[in-house]
Amino acid sequence: MVHGILAVVSHPDDETFGCGGTLALHASMGHSVTVLCLSCNPPERKQEILNATKALGVTDTIVLDNNEVKVDSELIKKVSSIIVDRKPKVVITHLEFDYHREHRATYELVKEAVEWAGHTTTYDDAWVVEKLLLMEVNTMIPIPQVIMDITSVIDKKRNAVEAYPSQLAKFPWGYYQKQNLKKTEFRGVQGNCEYAEAFLTEPTAQNGPFYPQKSSSSLL
Repeated sequence: MVHGILAVVSHPDDETFGCGGTLALHASMGHSVTVLCLSCNPPERKQEILNATKALGVTDTIVLDNNEVKVDSELIKKVSSIIVDRKPKVVITHLEFDYHREHRATYELVKEAVEWAGHTTTYDDAWVVEKLLLMEVNTMIPIPQVIMDITSVIDKKRNAVEAYPSQLAKFPWGYYQKQNLKKTEFRGVQGNCEYAEAFLTEPTAQNGPFYPQKSSSSLL
């Protein structure tokens, strides 16, 4: 199995606006890329996210039919089970300080799910995620820790943005199109490239009493 990327997002369009270029880039490299969307309201938006992820080159898209995102044990278990099943090296989700309540809830939920996915007391084939990255959708990161050069796939991100007519119609002056373009241009300036996406890294446990690897023998 190729261990790739899992993006866990609150709503259809978050994956494209927040990390669409990064997902497209890794899909183009042949890495496995999965998008897990925790809610879909109204249900008609499901087709939009399927169209958008297809434009990004992502073939594994899971859309849950929740009307909203709430942190509860059932949803945490569902996300952790998907992590164990897909076995991603990297999980991408929302910022802890995002303006949107459901984005913050998704962050909290994913942190829990990543932890439980690594527990051998919960899963016989427990999976430890190597990296947890936090993306910017509308709320910007003050000081990014990771800047991904997405210049080679910017057209895929633009096409994916256009796959959300229900959302683009909210702002006839082209807010979402302009905001996504300018954001990637700005991050590109910081990353010495044309277009980029920015992330924070979130520390995750790599070993411990409940983990497959109980301890480390070297820091190097």
